[in-house]
Amino acid sequence: MTKIDFVKAYGEPKESMLIELTQSVIATYHRLGVDEIDLVGGFGVDWLQLLLTYNEEIEEYELCTVFRDLINNYKNQRNEKSNI
Repeated sequence: MTKIDFVKAYGEPKESMLIELTQSVIATYHRLGVDEIDLVGGFGVDWLQLLLTYNEEIEEYELCTVFRDLINNYKNQRNEKSNI
């Protein structure tokens, strides 16, 4: 479900959900053998961007770096595939 669809159905995500989603993404990211591109594709760029923004607001800058790198790597790989 995209973030837009979620907001239409349930309203803006609550802070507790953002905390849990952040923990879930980071836990999945640290699993051995998880492909970053599949991770971003599974959660969605829109959700990772939301988590990046949320973690900037609460000054969790190390997590911001992870989210930023995941998003950038995903976008770069998609651009490379579309140029082939």
